[in-house]
Amino acid sequence: MKTQLASVLALALTVGGCVTNRGPALGARELVPPQRGIYVGSIYFVSERPTANLEAPTNLESLCDTQPDLKIFGVANPVAEQVSDIDLLLDTRLQGGLSGLSTKFVSLGLSGSISDYYEYKLTNVFKYSISESSAERVFQGMARQADCRGSIARRSREGIYQIKATYVGDLVFQRKQGVGVDASVSAKLGKIEPAVKATFSRTLNLGFSGKGLVFSFVPILRTPGS
Repeated sequence: MKTQLASVLALALTVGGCVTNRGPALGARELVPPQRGIYVGSIYFVSERPTANLEAPTNLESLCDTQPDLKIFGVANPVAEQVSDIDLLLDTRLQGGLSGLSTKFVSLGLSGSISDYYEYKLTNVFKYSISESSAERVFQGMARQADCRGSIARRSREGIYQIKATYVGDLVFQRKQGVGVDASVSAKLGKIEPAVKATFSRTLNLGFSGKGLVFSFVPILRTPGS
């Protein structure tokens, strides 16, 4: 009993020992779920009150025609800047859910912590950004288009955001290399893996794999009068 309790406490400490919040920690707002086709410089809206708060995850809907190539506005396209991998197992929102799995984990006779067996991370992460002045030039260019002006006017009470920067990466969920080679360990992991995936999906709404996904963005509030 003491051994099981110690294992549970060790798991909780391992999960809770570090804190990572990939949105505000990056000076960005989290995009949930991550997606492709979110372009720096382009204008999107969210059905919400306009806000500069980065804490609340959100989704984006296109407002004006997206422009992946900014050179038409006389602005250089963003250059990729590599960023460190982001370990999603350290996300504060997962702590409660993973602690809730600890009893099942121990009951199966698995020692250590979930992070000893699994990787759940954003890797090959790059930041794409433009300067404030470049963003303003692009915005003015898009706002000269009648359709774009009309769209902004129709959403004048909602959150309208221009994208100043995006964080793009590959989402990876997998057993760590060498883990599960032992048939007994592999069988035990097979029993708990559905619960692990369900906890991740329910808590973070990310999914389990995907390449070139935009997972956070730096917004410039463009709602008229804000």
